[in-house]
Amino acid sequence: MALLKRTISQTEEQLRLNRSAKFYLEKDLKDKSIALKVDKFTANLTNNSPNIDYSPNVVRIEGNSVTPQEWQDFTHTNIVNADKQKNNSTAMRSLIDAILAQTTDDVQKQVEAVNRAFKFRIQETRDSKCKLENHLSKVLDEIASQEKNIDLLKKAIMDEEGPMMVAQTRLDTRTKRPNVELVRDLPQYRLLSEVKEITENVTRLRETLAQAEAELQGLRRNQLALEEEIEIKTNSLYIDDVQCMNLRNSISINHF
Repeated sequence: MALLKRTISQTEEQLRLNRSAKFYLEKDLKDKSIALKVDKFTANLTNNSPNIDYSPNVVRIEGNSVTPQEWQDFTHTNIVNADKQKNNSTAMRSLIDAILAQTTDDVQKQVEAVNRAFKFRIQETRDSKCKLENHLSKVLDEIASQEKNIDLLKKAIMDEEGPMMVAQTRLDTRTKRPNVELVRDLPQYRLLSEVKEITENVTRLRETLAQAEAELQGLRRNQLALEEEIEIKTNSLYIDDVQCMNLRNSISINHF
């Protein structure tokens, strides 16, 4: 733009010089046409011509008159200047053509370079979005698997309730044995061991359930983060691939 503006300024100056040369040529030509008519008229005068008369104070040299050499030099200067401006104009037109061709080529290269950068960035964003979507698919599979594990753990905990209630009911019932029949026998110890074992199993299951639920929450947070990132990538693709590239497709470069 700076180069074109400088060229416009130079062209406008050359136009001014051309108009000036044209003005002085036309003025000189006009003066010579008038002088030619005057000289032709005076050359055709005779003693019998009408409207001839005595003219007082004409036998003199005008103060603003010039010599033949000065007259010739004046016209020669106008012609030389006009030729010079004509040659300068020809050179200026060649320069303008070269600058227009150069700037057009530069702009075309810049457009192509920016388009390549856009296409590369769009492909990068697509690849990143694809990776995120694949990762999200795996996370969703893990969520489904973890939810299934949680359901199985809850069922396993519930399945332990029946045996626990049976064992505790047996213990409670055996406390009702009368007098010396309240023996600390092997069934008593086996029932105590069974209740302890079931309690430990339920404790382990609940710990595993709590860990599974915590992992599930982490997976869901990861899911939300991935979905948000995918939405951002989708928006970026829309801006670059749809909005920006459609605008760039409207770029029109005039070739001179």
